[in-house]
Amino acid sequence: MNSGAQPMRARPWNIILPIAFAIGCVPSILAIFLDFRGVGSHAVIYTDAAATWLAGGNPWSVGPPAAMFAGPPPMLLLFAPFTVLPIDVNRLVWVLGALAMVLWTIRRLGLPGYWLAFPPFVQAIHLGHPEPLVLVALIAGGAFSGLIALVKPYAGLGLLAERRWVAIAVACLVGIATIPILPWGLFIDQLPTIAGRIVTQSNGGSVFPQPVLMLIAVASFAVIGLRRSLWLATPVLWPYAQSMYKVMTVPFLSPLIASIWALPVPAATLPAVVVEAVLIGVARRRPLPQWLSTGIGYGSTAAGSTWMRAA
Repeated sequence: MNSGAQPMRARPWNIILPIAFAIGCVPSILAIFLDFRGVGSHAVIYTDAAATWLAGGNPWSVGPPAAMFAGPPPMLLLFAPFTVLPIDVNRLVWVLGALAMVLWTIRRLGLPGYWLAFPPFVQAIHLGHPEPLVLVALIAGGAFSGLIALVKPYAGLGLLAERRWVAIAVACLVGIATIPILPWGLFIDQLPTIAGRIVTQSNGGSVFPQPVLMLIAVASFAVIGLRRSLWLATPVLWPYAQSMYKVMTVPFLSPLIASIWALPVPAATLPAVVVEAVLIGVARRRPLPQWLSTGIGYGSTAAGSTWMRAA
């Protein structure tokens, strides 16, 4: 296809996506104006948890009731160096750091600039959350990229998708090495409380633990293909996933799924995948309209790659 035709193929999605992103950003923008203390607040919670651990306390007792620390012990190591910073400086470092990582991701993947407004990106930047770091590690690759799975275990699905066996082995070895250093025993003791906290804080639309919906998800992923499915599975199947977990799916998001997941409708997380699987099934039997074929990225290794080039 000639280069002059490519923008025409991408044009509907270059209109649909910015509109969907703008709508989806409204909750985060309102949150900033309603309570500015929320800016970088997750970085503060995680750093306070690390400081509590270093002081010999229980890090899983830290945070406000609606957002208490519930991360695995290795997350404490990630935030321990930031305990020496004043709170407001720490907020700034993580917010600007998340922004820089998102900008790097957009450039690395060749995405249009409006992807900066992808709502999970905006939410992660607003809260100073480490989700962009997960994505950067997975995209950058290398033997040490597996360490991010110690901080966010679901990142392991991306490592499996790319068959990064060395990175997985490094993560396992480092994880074992942290046993005498980190409060794993306390974490296991607190696990029922932590799990209950994760359930109450969940807002991402995961279908876990609903057997029928999980079977529908698995069947849809079987149509989509193993590699892409491992990248996309976290928001759909990971226990009590948060909406920000969609950040790690960006390299393999199609315009169709991205436009649906951008909207503040957690219940649409699974339907977006089902719709794409149905359209892929149809496309294998008969041609789809070009704009719709582009929307599901049919025929490309990564669903969005054809569209990215076209955009």
